[in-house]
Amino acid sequence: MSLLARLVDFITAQYRWGLHPLKVAIALVVPALILYLADRRVRRLAAIVAVEEEHVRRLPRIRRR
Repeated sequence: MSLLARLVDFITAQYRWGLHPLKVAIALVVPALILYLADRRVRRLAAIVAVEEEHVRRLPRIRRR
């Protein structure tokens, strides 16, 4: 059995198991999309925190005798 025949058998077996290529593509894209959106949110919140920290006035340092 050639490599091409094995590949065709494998692809047709995937169809029999219900693994449509569109379903597989969606299953691969959705987690990547979730990670991308979470990364954008974390970066946006980190930028907001950095700006707020710049506005916080530092307290004077008290030296102990």
